[in-house]
Formats: sequence, structure tokens, C-alpha cells
Amino acid sequence: MEKKFNIGIIGAGLVGERLINAIDRHPLGNVKGVYDVDNKRLKEITDQYHLKGVTSYHELLEDPEIDIIYLAVPPKYHYPIALDIIESKKHFLCEKPLANSTEEAKKMYEGVTKHRLVNGMNFPTAYTPAFKKLEQLLEEGYIGELLRIELKGSFTHWPRLWQQNEWIATREQGGFVKEVFTHFIQLIQRCFGEIQDIQSFIEYPENSSRSEKGIIGIGKVKKQVAVLFNGLTDVGMKEELAFTIHGDRGSISLRDWHELWISTKDTEFERVNLDTNDHLVELLNQFFKAIQERQANLVTFKEGYAAQIVIDKLLNN
Repeated sequence: MEKKFNIGIIGAGLVGERLINAIDRHPLGNVKGVYDVDNKRLKEITDQYHLKGVTSYHELLEDPEIDIIYLAVPPKYHYPIALDIIESKKHFLCEKPLANSTEEAKKMYEGVTKHRLVNGMNFPTAYTPAFKKLEQLLEEGYIGELLRIELKGSFTHWPRLWQQNEWIATREQGGFVKEVFTHFIQLIQRCFGEIQDIQSFIEYPENSSRSEKGIIGIGKVKKQVAVLFNGLTDVGMKEELAFTIHGDRGSISLRDWHELWISTKDTEFERVNLDTNDHLVELLNQFFKAIQERQANLVTFKEGYAAQIVIDKLLNN
């Protein structure tokens, strides 16, 4: 029987709870302990899932039976806690964005690299059948010559109704560029390399503490291909997300996280029929493989740091 991996959870919000459920679904995963600064929330989670709660995250770092720490607190608090996790020499799975600044992200990436810790980011879209098929189509030359990349997000509400956390609405650490566009920036750079020459126009509300209302941005990959960013909140329409790749022979569009659409010069966009998978379980599967020193397809801090650079440039930070 394969060894189970004991995981300590720091941060038990909605996203943290999703990973707790995924760990429970994975045959090699075991939540050894949970910490959250909100005692009421901690009790809710530990009671609901019959887990052990701790009064300090240091208890998780000092537990010799814990192999992995999953950090799922708001971005503002990633860096100081991350330094403690790295010092504990435990393998490290982190929520996105990696940190609250490029400088912090760089130091976190350097820390896990120096100590040779298995590290990963919770970028689950990279593990979906839709993205895997997208990569396959690119490798097969479906689009022909790359002409343009577009990322568009229209949000009916911000924060989204299911994610009404105060920090997500703040300029300091929230907004859709950090919270949503980060996912697709990671995908773009995995497929096409570094996004460079970034320029942007940002629309902010009158309240200087609140996050962006809209953004128009442009960058380049492969030195000449334009990457367009278009995001807007409080739009009178249902939320839509689309990462679209245009070539001279065909186009590919990843829509609303899991849907893949394709077209050619002679055909309209049509949805590709794909099998479904448990993408969070697949993320864990790849993370565990990396610890076992098996070949793994894992989104690491290196990609998280690269995405952070783009985020900060788009937001003129």
C-alpha cells in the first residue's frame, strides 16, 4: 500500500474548503490539521469534516507527521507565513496569486528552490481536459501561425456573489486581475512563453481602497504577437470568461474555465466534446508524484512568480 501524505491546511475559507474536499477524494491524501484565524470558521470546518483544528499554524509546521502545507489565506499574508513554511522544510502548495507583490513572489520562489522543496500552485484549470486538449491542438498545429491572443472577462458582480469576502474587493490584494486573470496568464505563458512589453489602462472606482472596475491591456509574446486583456465589472450580462487564441488557419477558445471551442476559416466556433475529470484531485495527484520523484506535470512557484510579474505590470505596481 502506498504511503498517505499528511497535509496541514492554513486557511479554511471557501477555496481552502474545496481542497479539503479534494484531499478527501484522493486515496493518498489525509488532512492532518487545520488552522484559520477565524475561530468560528475553524470550528465549522473541523466539525463538518471531523478534522483536528489547531490554535496556531506553527503547530502544523512543527508536526513531524505532516508532509505538506497548503496555504490558502488572503494574498497579503502569504509572504510572512510562506517564510515559516519554507523554514520548516515541508513541501508547499500555495493558493494564487503566489504573493502580494513581485518582490515577495521572487523570494518565495527562491526559498523553495534553495531548500529543494516540492512546490505547487493551485492553478486547477491547467489540469482540466479542456486545457490538455488545447495544448494538444497547439502541438498539432491546428491554428497555423499564431496571430493574436485575447483574454476577456465580463463580471456581473465583483466580488462574485459566491465569494463575498471583503479583501477580494480591495485594491491592496483583490480585484479580478489578481483573482481571475492570474489563472489565464499562467496558461498563456505556459503555452507561449513570457508576456513582455505590457501596457494598460485601468478604471478604478471613486473609493481609493476598492479594486479595479475595468482594464484594457496589451502585451506581446514571441516578441511580436499581441496579447490583449479586456476586463470589466458590474456589467449588465451574465459572467463570461474567454481565453482565445487566433491563428491563420484556426482559432481555439477556452471559455468559462472548462469549455473548449474551436473554429476554422470555413466553420463557426463549435464546442469540443470532452470527458470530465476531477481537476483538483489531478492537481494533488501530480503534487504527490513530484514528492515520490516520479514524472509530474505540476504548476510550480516558477510559473506563479512569472504570472505575478505580469499582474503587477498590468496593474502598474
